[in-house]
Amino acid sequence: MNHMSTRRSSSCALTLFVSLALAVGSVIGSTTSVTAEASSPGPGPVAEGDVIYQVLVDRFYDGNPANNDFGHGEYNPSNLGFYHGGDWEGLTEKLDYVADLGVTAIWLSPVSEQQPLSRDGLEASYHGYFTNDYATPNEHFGSAGELQALIDAAHQRDLKMILDVVPNHTADYFAGASTTYDPADYRPASPLDDPAYYHHTGDCLFDGTESQAQIEACDLGGLDDLDQSNPVVSDYLVATYKDWIDMGFDGIRVDAARSVPKEWLNYFETQMGVPTFGEVFVGDVDYVAEYQDYQWGVLDFPYFFAVRQAFSADTDMNALSTLFAQDYKYANPNRLETFIDNHDRARFLTWADDNYQRLRSALTFLLTSRGVPVIYYGTEQADDGNGNGSEVPIANKDNRKDMTSFDESATIYQHIQRLTAIKRAYPALQTGVQREMWTDSTIYAFSRIVAGTGDEAVTVSSNSWNAETRTLPLRAESVIPVGAMLTNLMNTSDTVTVATGGVTGKQITVTMGEHESKVYVPGVPVSAYAPDARTVTTIRVHYDTGYGHSICLRGDTYPLSWTTGRGARNVASDVWEYTLERIPAGQTFEFKALLDDTTWSVGANYTGTGGNVIDIYPSF
Repeated sequence: MNHMSTRRSSSCALTLFVSLALAVGSVIGSTTSVTAEASSPGPGPVAEGDVIYQVLVDRFYDGNPANNDFGHGEYNPSNLGFYHGGDWEGLTEKLDYVADLGVTAIWLSPVSEQQPLSRDGLEASYHGYFTNDYATPNEHFGSAGELQALIDAAHQRDLKMILDVVPNHTADYFAGASTTYDPADYRPASPLDDPAYYHHTGDCLFDGTESQAQIEACDLGGLDDLDQSNPVVSDYLVATYKDWIDMGFDGIRVDAARSVPKEWLNYFETQMGVPTFGEVFVGDVDYVAEYQDYQWGVLDFPYFFAVRQAFSADTDMNALSTLFAQDYKYANPNRLETFIDNHDRARFLTWADDNYQRLRSALTFLLTSRGVPVIYYGTEQADDGNGNGSEVPIANKDNRKDMTSFDESATIYQHIQRLTAIKRAYPALQTGVQREMWTDSTIYAFSRIVAGTGDEAVTVSSNSWNAETRTLPLRAESVIPVGAMLTNLMNTSDTVTVATGGVTGKQITVTMGEHESKVYVPGVPVSAYAPDARTVTTIRVHYDTGYGHSICLRGDTYPLSWTTGRGARNVASDVWEYTLERIPAGQTFEFKALLDDTTWSVGANYTGTGGNVIDIYPSF
């Protein structure tokens, strides 16, 4: 999939199961060392209206260097494939930063003890998906007591805690479809060290020919696939994870839910007693929707693929209409977990050519559209993903960098703060039914209305580089009267008045700026707000390339590099433009223009200064 804009004239490279049987047999006593229980009541279970912050613990903050390296070759902070030192104590230290962002829940990476390294030794288990012992805490993250302290401290800040569970597989102990451990001591912890507890069908191929039965029995990424239809396996997973949940977790994310029988997912949720949402890594609504019949929620990958493409690459916004027209297929679309960034896909900004305005607009859409939004750690600090957009078969590890900044004055952090504030203040943005108001190639608008109260909010989004004006009919369900003034919560100096006209008799006329999303509500806004002025650097290359050619830029400061060009946008017959915000005002950098990203402009490098408009007149 090409992650460059489809509108750009540029060639620059960027890049079957019976659930009742599960209750049969005695429950295996867990050998867990998790003995602590929640010391104070939490803010309640995960619910519609929450905003989730997804944390990869190892990459967040190192609170205790003593648990970094246990001598297995698993710790290497200079390699993104190995442990870097983040832990529960570190996250606890940074809870105020998370709470200040305005999120209401933290999705924690898996907590169980891990096999230190992958079978080939090329990757460590820093992410938490190479389980060795489900019942014991990962020593790199800390003790059960430190985890309990984290949960309690989060609850004191009204932050819910979400446990990431991995019931589909352990680490990779069996070679291929083997049924024996070789060497004999390379195996998971008891009681899951019996080969009879696993499927042995070999690796998942995902070649388009696989059946659902095959998906549920194959080894995902080579990881040994557990047989949940075996009562021993089922009872152990349920009993062990219930011990973790009893520490005070308020919700569960189920890893690789597509690979687990649906009936078992339903049984598991019932036994846990808190809402669960599963990872179904598929972009097809028909496939994903069925999983919500078995769980409270489901990660909305169809939303992710459609929204990221439209907002990061300026593709046809009508794709959003196609997406939301299928919401009737879900048990409850307001319980879908929506996202634009996660640990298995390249960073949004990498796909968006590091355009902050695209990210702001996408985040506004994410925090105001139906569903429970998930913000991936680092997005609020404009994590660049090292510019690596590769996603074969899953994302490169550049989307799992260490947190290096906890700046609460950062522009994207403050943008999210405003969005979480308005989400808390307006019920329509939490539980309102979403209905389409307008769709075309560059503008999409929807209304969310709370049945019974008439509370309403209207979101309008544009992925155009140019100012766009549309007259939008209000929904027939709207109780907002003609003459009412609507205020844009993302810039409260921006207002529109409901006029007579249109197919419903009521309409508003809205002018959108470049890559902008607005959120209109009637009445006096919860608080005044004006976005901070953007520090924009604009490079304008004056050169007529002729038909079929393009201008690219390389330089010494990210998002520019000397190895790969960034595509400039053709704004006139002889003018190409590239804008960025990452370079601070006053900071100098060097750059050059290239024709088709192959032919360098003649002469010395150009010097630019952040925050300025820089005009150059190269020759090639």
